[in-house]
Formats: sequence, C-alpha cells, structure tokens
Amino acid sequence: MTTNDDSGAAAPPAGWWRRNAGWLVGTAVLGALALWLPYRDALQQYRQRNPDTAVIAAKGDWTAFAGARWKLISAETLLAGDPRLRGSLRKDAEVLQLRYEVIADEGTKAADLDRCSGAIVDAQGRRWETGGAALPRLSTPRLPDTCGSGYDADFKQVMALPTRPFAFEHLYVLPRGRRPDELRARIELKNTDKAQGRYLEFAL
Repeated sequence: MTTNDDSGAAAPPAGWWRRNAGWLVGTAVLGALALWLPYRDALQQYRQRNPDTAVIAAKGDWTAFAGARWKLISAETLLAGDPRLRGSLRKDAEVLQLRYEVIADEGTKAADLDRCSGAIVDAQGRRWETGGAALPRLSTPRLPDTCGSGYDADFKQVMALPTRPFAFEHLYVLPRGRRPDELRARIELKNTDKAQGRYLEFAL
C-alpha cells in the first residue's frame, strides 16, 4: 500500500518578499524620513523669512507677540506742504507716521527686537516698506525706527527693557488718499524662532 506522507518533507522556502520584508520596511521608513526632514526644515526656514500667519493686534491695547507686548499708539498722515516735512514730497504722495510702544518680556533682549521690520499692506496685496529714498526728513524730533534700541532727541541711547515701554516709529511714503480702513500695518520679526512664521497686524 502506498501512502503520501509529507510530514518528513522540508517546508518550501519563504518567498523573496517575505524573506526581505524587514529591511524593505526599514528602507521605506528611512526613505520617507530622508525626504520629509529636509522639506520640514526648508519650510520652517521659508516661514521664518516670509511670515504668513497674522496675529491680529487688539486695537488700543497691548498684544503679545514674539517675546514682547506691542501697542500702536498713533497713526498720522502728513501731506505735501506740511511744515513738519523738510524736503520735497510729491503732491500725489503722503507720509504715514506710525508710533508704537513695545515692552520686552523677561529674557527678550533689545537686539532680538531690533530684528523687526515694518510694512503697510492694502486689500489688493500691495506692500510698502518703511523709509526709502522718497521719504523727506521731519523737522520734529524723531523716535527710533528700530524696535528695541536707539537714541532719543538728546542723543542718549534708549533700549527696550522688561516692564518699561519703549517708543519707536515707522514712516511710509504712500499714494495720496489711501483710506485707513483699507490699510494694515505689520510688524515682522524675520529669521527668528520667537515669531514662528507669524507677523503682528494692526488695523489703522
């Protein structure tokens, strides 16, 4: 009598996929990390250079942002012919003078705040930077135009310190006749971890 008894026969070898499953999964994970980690770092660096998330400032009140508290004190428009403007200004332009105060948090240095920059944007996406060659001089004493340190009217150095408001101003040359409700002022702290891709936005 013949029987088919395979109990003593060796099991067939595992397929190639099964034999190599461990290192294939490991390779896939490492490959994904190799692609994702540089992308994450590049995205973080891009956001630090080009902040894209607004922190809306409370009108007339202090707003926490990037290791300090900020407040827009005043916004004033100066037109051509204003006695406070020294030098010429085109008749179709105006100077927007924004005055701010900032109070540094404990551990925030004046040099950290001095990395700030200001901008004005409108609803159409146009953007104006502070200062520029078209900006005439002012006859009135100027505040510092940096956010953490500078010199007062008596040429004494002043610095932003915790618990003490530090006043500074940003000046812009804009097309004449812009309505304040069409404009937003920005404080940006680029290339710093404290801002985390955000900027501070004020309604005028």
